[in-house]
Amino acid sequence: MFLHSRKERENVVGKRETQFFSLGDLFLGNTKTKKKFLDANAASADLYYFDDINSKPWSHKLKTMVNKLFLITTIVYLIIVLIQASGRLSVEYRGLLAILEVGLSIFISYRFAYLGMSISVVTNTIASVHFFRSSMLLSGYIFKNAHQIPDNMMYGASFAPPLLINLAFMRISLVVVSVLVAYISTQNSKQIHKLERIAFIDGLTGLYNHRYFHTLIEEKIEVADSRNSSLGMIMIDIDNFKNFNNTHGRNEGDRLLVKTAQVLFNESKKSDVVSRYGGDDFAVLISETNKNDILWVIERIKKSYKEMTEMQRFPEDTTISIGYSIYPDFANNKEDLITQANSALYQAKNKGKNNVQLYRNIFKEIRAFFNSDENQLFGGIMVLLSTVYAKDRYTFNHSERVMEYSVKTGEALGFDENRLRELKIAALLHDIGKVEVPEEILNKSEPLTGSERSLLRQHPNYSINILEPLADKKSLIDTIKYHHERYDGKGYPHGIKGDEIPLEARILCVADAYDAMLSNRPYRKGMKKEEAIEELLAKSGTQFDPLIVDTFINILLNEKN
Repeated sequence: MFLHSRKERENVVGKRETQFFSLGDLFLGNTKTKKKFLDANAASADLYYFDDINSKPWSHKLKTMVNKLFLITTIVYLIIVLIQASGRLSVEYRGLLAILEVGLSIFISYRFAYLGMSISVVTNTIASVHFFRSSMLLSGYIFKNAHQIPDNMMYGASFAPPLLINLAFMRISLVVVSVLVAYISTQNSKQIHKLERIAFIDGLTGLYNHRYFHTLIEEKIEVADSRNSSLGMIMIDIDNFKNFNNTHGRNEGDRLLVKTAQVLFNESKKSDVVSRYGGDDFAVLISETNKNDILWVIERIKKSYKEMTEMQRFPEDTTISIGYSIYPDFANNKEDLITQANSALYQAKNKGKNNVQLYRNIFKEIRAFFNSDENQLFGGIMVLLSTVYAKDRYTFNHSERVMEYSVKTGEALGFDENRLRELKIAALLHDIGKVEVPEEILNKSEPLTGSERSLLRQHPNYSINILEPLADKKSLIDTIKYHHERYDGKGYPHGIKGDEIPLEARILCVADAYDAMLSNRPYRKGMKKEEAIEELLAKSGTQFDPLIVDTFINILLNEKN
């Protein structure tokens, strides 16, 4: 068992940032360097999770098997010892049993280390004492009764005491061998455990590494299934870590990673699993949880992380983005859970970083909008959306963010549930017409030419053609059709203005433009939030509806506060 108090673990965590070693140090360095490396990583392994490993299902099975083997082997060994002590068998059989006894004595000392050794030492010590005593008694008997022993037997009897002495010394030798074998076995086990720890412990942070994380998540899901409970997965990414590393150097980058690991460890429970998923990504598994519990954990992490960056004097923009999902509430299996948590993290980073995002199944939300007799239409739209997202990854995340902004604006304006639902679907489908736009235009790294811009501006019309089977949902169609119209009538494709433009389309216009201003594109860098807000205010009354701009900016400012 590798159990540590919380205080002991925290003491070792604090030393992690000074324990950096390379593989070259381990395999090419001197013995002292190797030992230092192994000891440092052993401390990390003990520090974090070996108490948790010992509680895993496979560990219990292994312990049961070892206990059974120990019990059976010990019983067999003790039976042989008792038979030998009884002296009832012939010399030939006793010789065979002696060989077996010696073999088992060494086996239990090696296999069960000091526990097996103690049994071997006790039995062999008793046997050696017995042989010494018998030798002395026999020697005394021969000395006292020499005149009564026939000459033909005296010669053989004279060899018996030395033989017993030799047997006693053989037993003492077996005691020494048992001790040495147990010591060697223990040392080998320690080295094996240290190497095993290195195999699944991240050498820098002391957390589980990516490979062992996958083993643990499978076990956690099995436990969740057996208990009919849930498993939450949180993915954490350090924002702008590459720039931080380039600006401040690798040592500072490593220090930030170690400090991040400390925060995650300190804010996790003993039953949680914290791992370095890769690079500057970390993962936390929380058993028997729900959305509110996870959000509470995330709030603690973000608060502690902010305090840590201030205390360690890291730059103010050293923040983390977090995505999470829950099995089986959203995910069906291990792969789903990992994919969803990753996707949620990606969404959080695309919302401007330093954000938290729960995984959401966009296709599922769109599906709820369609009637049961519109399955074929829904399937066709999903195929087209998937095609657009494959051609232009920006569109996928852009549509999600536009949906978020639009729904919040609709809520602020008092939209009812049905109207919000329709606004949400319009935001998700507003760029579906881009499926008709060539991929080289969507992903062009330079500014578009006049003709290319004209072709791209046709995508609202393409969208309407695609959604023609939904003609009965006029407000949805109109929102998508007019979302690029300007408040002053200088927009496209129809040039209508003011209140002629549906309110939902005016909301979509602001949300769409704001997210576009924030987003990095191949031919330009995205604006800062403050710059984008200034642009909205500058074009309020011309490109945008003043009411929507004011409402939208109030939402942004309230979120910031």
